[in-house]
Amino acid sequence: MAIRSVTTTDTLGTFRTTFNTLSTDLGDLQDLNTSNKSSVVASINEAITQTSSFFLRDSGSSIQEVSSGDTVNIIGDSSNITTTISATDTIEVALSSTVTGLTSLDATTLTEGGVQVATKPFAIAQAIALG
Repeated sequence: MAIRSVTTTDTLGTFRTTFNTLSTDLGDLQDLNTSNKSSVVASINEAITQTSSFFLRDSGSSIQEVSSGDTVNIIGDSSNITTTISATDTIEVALSSTVTGLTSLDATTLTEGGVQVATKPFAIAQAIALG
């Protein structure tokens, strides 16, 4: 949109044309997506004061509202899980190649260097004895 102005030496016809072009540039107030359509300024002020939010839910069904202006922190730990934020709107959560500090593990098969160990007690005992 060009800047519209009328000089003191312009004719009334130039003023009329410029004024009508300005109203076309601004558009119809009824097309605003706000409830206050009395003026462009009122609509902008309403839009600025609107708060937007969204909700996060974890696997345990806990819900947290994230309001406009809040920051969501995606945090791993110091050695086993890493998080990386990158463009565009991407969060990568990764498991480290070496995991430490586990007190239990539930898996049907463990594989290390091409050797598979079934999680049945006698197979683990045999693998340890062969190790």
